[in-house]
Amino acid sequence: MLKVVCVVDKTGTALDRLAKGVAKYHNNLDYQVLAVHPKRPDGEQLRAFEQAAKDADIIDWQYYRTAELLKGMYLWLNRKKQILTHNNPYSITESNWNNYDLNVGNNQYIYKQLSSITEKPVEYIPLTVDTDFWTYNLDWAYDERVNSNNKYEFKHESPKPSVIMVANRIEGKKGILPVAIACAELDIKFRLVGNISDMNYFQAIMATGPVEFHENISDEELRDLYYKSTIHVCNSQDNFESGTLPILEAMLCGVPVLTREVGHVPELYNGENMEILKGVPEDVLGIQSKLQEMLADKKKLSEMRDKAWNSAKVRSFERRAYLYQKLYRKVLFPDAKTVSVVVPIYDKPEVIRKCLNAIAEQTYKNIEIVVADDADIKNYETILDFSKYVNIPVRYIETGEGDYGLARARNEATIESTGEIIVYCDQRIVMEPNCIEEFMQYLKPKVWLYGDKGGKKEFVENLSCVYREDVINAGMFCERITQYGGLSQETRVRIRAQGMKTEYVPTAKAIASKSSNRNTKRQDIIKSKNRLFKMYEAN
Repeated sequence: MLKVVCVVDKTGTALDRLAKGVAKYHNNLDYQVLAVHPKRPDGEQLRAFEQAAKDADIIDWQYYRTAELLKGMYLWLNRKKQILTHNNPYSITESNWNNYDLNVGNNQYIYKQLSSITEKPVEYIPLTVDTDFWTYNLDWAYDERVNSNNKYEFKHESPKPSVIMVANRIEGKKGILPVAIACAELDIKFRLVGNISDMNYFQAIMATGPVEFHENISDEELRDLYYKSTIHVCNSQDNFESGTLPILEAMLCGVPVLTREVGHVPELYNGENMEILKGVPEDVLGIQSKLQEMLADKKKLSEMRDKAWNSAKVRSFERRAYLYQKLYRKVLFPDAKTVSVVVPIYDKPEVIRKCLNAIAEQTYKNIEIVVADDADIKNYETILDFSKYVNIPVRYIETGEGDYGLARARNEATIESTGEIIVYCDQRIVMEPNCIEEFMQYLKPKVWLYGDKGGKKEFVENLSCVYREDVINAGMFCERITQYGGLSQETRVRIRAQGMKTEYVPTAKAIASKSSNRNTKRQDIIKSKNRLFKMYEAN
């Protein structure tokens, strides 16, 4: 299994939470998150890093200071494939970053700046949060509804308004004190969540009035505070934040946001989903004015919640993990197109192993395997055992629903694949070592290739190769074919009607390690053919 070591700065930081959040979507990789202090790493951290990094295929650095420190300590790291993600706009000019195979900017400003100074590839992957956890508050006190007379009224009596600020470090650059003063002047409850970095600054904040301070709280407790709050404020200095993640959390929870145009705010803001502070962070009067304006228009405040959620709903850990997996393959094989081999499986572990072993032995190396298990009794242990001994990503998904689900299995695996090209290989097909390489010689857009399993036949997709984009745009496989004997014909007729071609590649060879089900499925074949007749021929 492909081994990736993801290195963050400290345990519990935003970067650590971000890395661990995407980890559950990297179950096709050996993915390990390690925290190494960027200035004072202890012996245990260094030993853990050395042990993991020496065996890693890719080092995924999430903090530049830690990366630069360890690269200076361990020269052998220069032989490793490395990705550096830039989470700080102020660090971009500290180097040209050409000693990394690929650089990532987590907002458009960072991405554009990196692209102008580095010769190596640069990619844009936005910050994300756990969209399954930060869920919308349906019972927000300021929501309005339309009554029988088409007039707006509130669900219930509105409570005293409150403002929440969430900071990883409580320090001057976060602009917390001016917000605390503005809330005190307006008699608005002020909630502050974070860790004290500057004690004098913290004490000045607490002196403004009855500040409700929360430190070292759980995500569940933070979510509850979002639900109780009227407005979330971010007042950080320019060129300091790349996020912040709390803005996304608040938007998903349905808390209207007031923020300065920092970090990813310019690419999130659409004119309606948040309010923007135009002044300097120290502008207390400007903050007061904006808060008063927002609280005075409760209808607009209520509508902003839904518009904010619509903007934040696409910033999920699952998407971030998917994009990073594509980057890992790009770093390992910068000049080769990415191939995903889709293998629907059902039964007979010995047959499955023969198929997978032949894929792992292909001469074309930039591949991943996506296994779709459509059986009632799952084959997870077989796939797990196989994945331990190969150096390629192996994703396993369960698709079985107790029916003939071949189309569904292929479709689900196609969606989960990260390759530019899909090779379909059913479990009974054992490819010759150069099969994929031969397919790649003939691959063209809008052409669906199929291979040789013992002589030329009409197009059958169980050993085939096609651009992922083309097969998705064509509608993938028809899940209305619920019995054996019609899937190839339906696919063939439909894609040709859409202008795609099929082409036989005699040098892309394989053998069938198990005979087909044709003889035992004759009645199913008749039913499938009758359905296809009604779909395509009886017009």
